[in-house]
Amino acid sequence: MATAPQFLTVEEFDKLYGSESGWEYWYGKAVRKPVPDKLHALLQRILMQLLSAAGYESGGEFDFKARRDWQPRPDVAILPEGDERYPTKLSLVIEIRSEDQTKELTEKCRNYEQAGVSHIYVFDAVARVIYRWEKDLVATQDLELPNGSLIAGSAIWQELQAAKTRLKMTLS
Repeated sequence: MATAPQFLTVEEFDKLYGSESGWEYWYGKAVRKPVPDKLHALLQRILMQLLSAAGYESGGEFDFKARRDWQPRPDVAILPEGDERYPTKLSLVIEIRSEDQTKELTEKCRNYEQAGVSHIYVFDAVARVIYRWEKDLVATQDLELPNGSLIAGSAIWQELQAAKTRLKMTLS
């Protein structure tokens, strides 16, 4: 992830980068998120649709005001109830792995945990692997929702394959 060089207060970050997509605030620095590809976009849409079908409102790429010094923009998250413009508490977040992003995702998951997020997942669309954060990234089969219900990983990958087929995508 690329970072902007100077130290910024959160107010300066909001003024300079707050209206731009693809930037997060990490410990006084503006950090550029990897540019998502088509596979990332398809998986993001599928996950939001499946969360909706399970009864959850979800969104992606919004400011999560987790802590004053760390404010990420999750790829997908269950949106909390209420009038908060920028959520400060989330129950489930999903990050979709981009190339060479493992180190940053481990740190991001650790920060999500410290911010009180109980369900933290990383999806690798190329390898078709789901990881759940349990003090480290651990491969799992399904997406467990905060209410205890599951979305089968096989159904997620089947939906992704169907979307790729519709788009005549042969590359991962």
